[in-house]
Amino acid sequence: MTVSRIPLYCHQCGGPLQANPNPNGGPPFRCLDCGQRVYLDPKVAVAAVVRWPDGRVVLLRRAQRDAAHGLWILPGGHVDRGEVAEVAALREVAEETGLTVELDSLLGVYTYPGNPVVLIVYLARPVAGELSPSREALELSLFSPREVPWDELGYESTGQAIKDMLEFLELDPL
Repeated sequence: MTVSRIPLYCHQCGGPLQANPNPNGGPPFRCLDCGQRVYLDPKVAVAAVVRWPDGRVVLLRRAQRDAAHGLWILPGGHVDRGEVAEVAALREVAEETGLTVELDSLLGVYTYPGNPVVLIVYLARPVAGELSPSREALELSLFSPREVPWDELGYESTGQAIKDMLEFLELDPL
């Protein structure tokens, strides 16, 4: 379940915001003091399906205390303002896994109703480093597509990206 935070004050002048009474037209909020229109922008995140030479993929068991805590996810995270998405993917994989990877291709862009995150997923391969979990991971593991703990994935996008990788590489389906 995604929780959306409703802005209360204008980022321009600090005045109170009023919700648009017509949800089918215009910005969702307007400042009562300065008239500034306020839109709720999505948050961009990146992840990578890091594929080992033998075909296994890297998953981490999420340490952060949220709905995905203790479940398996792809290495990734948020893109900082002004950061190039590919650079963010390389940074996040390195931070969470200890691996330096090379991005091979864009795998997909994943969005879901009610979820404010736009997830960009890349197909990647390790080029240096050793698997070493960060504080963001309870553990790291390599899984063949048949070994992926499908019922223990933290996000719908994790499973979808792995399935898309199999299709993209024209590998046998699960």
